[in-house]
Amino acid sequence: MKQLIVIPARMKGTRLPGKPLILINGTPLIKHVWDRCVKIHEADKVFVATEDDEIVEYCNNNGIQCIKTGKAETAIDRIKLVSDIVSADGYINVQGDEPIINIKDIATILSYNKKYPDRVVFGKTKASEVEFNDYSKAKVVCNKEGRLLYSSRAGIPINNKGKFVGAERAIWIYAFNKQALDAYHSSTGETVLDMTEDNEIIRFLEIGVPVYCTDLIGDSWAVDEYKDLEIVSRRLQNNN
Repeated sequence: MKQLIVIPARMKGTRLPGKPLILINGTPLIKHVWDRCVKIHEADKVFVATEDDEIVEYCNNNGIQCIKTGKAETAIDRIKLVSDIVSADGYINVQGDEPIINIKDIATILSYNKKYPDRVVFGKTKASEVEFNDYSKAKVVCNKEGRLLYSSRAGIPINNKGKFVGAERAIWIYAFNKQALDAYHSSTGETVLDMTEDNEIIRFLEIGVPVYCTDLIGDSWAVDEYKDLEIVSRRLQNNN
């Protein structure tokens, strides 16, 4: 089974513009992500995907495989554009803003994709009350079989008094096949909730494609906002 890891990245972020090339402890964020991925998967099957010449130039100058795509509305749309260029059985999406991603979690998604190649899957883990109330962290609600019921930036689920009881949050490592990616991309601009929440996985639910979650360690920390840069920098220093 041919599996590609694709790292989507773009300079025009809504919350943190230029994010992929922001230095964290002297190294661009995108290089931290790449280094993690090639520890767990063959380097010739790992690609950065971007529409930006600045990222292409950096990758070409630093031995990182890079595919320049057209413009993409979401990271998943960008994975679809990669699937039009490079054929594979499974496409594993590691977000370009995860510089301390746990390579064991990548391995779990790779294994799940091999076992269930027809499923769309991403990771989840328990959420603390702080994470539950942090709208930059997407929460997930699944059924007993791990099938996603909904994902939201809001704190879900809550009890009838509006209080936190327990929750799970998303870990954005995905796996897709070509058919799911094509269905997703063909519905661009036709769904509402994914754009309302700025939560791209919801589009699959809106178009009737089942999505599954699997448990991950989930000890990474995505760089979504400026406040995350200091957290990630400190954790990288501690790890070293």
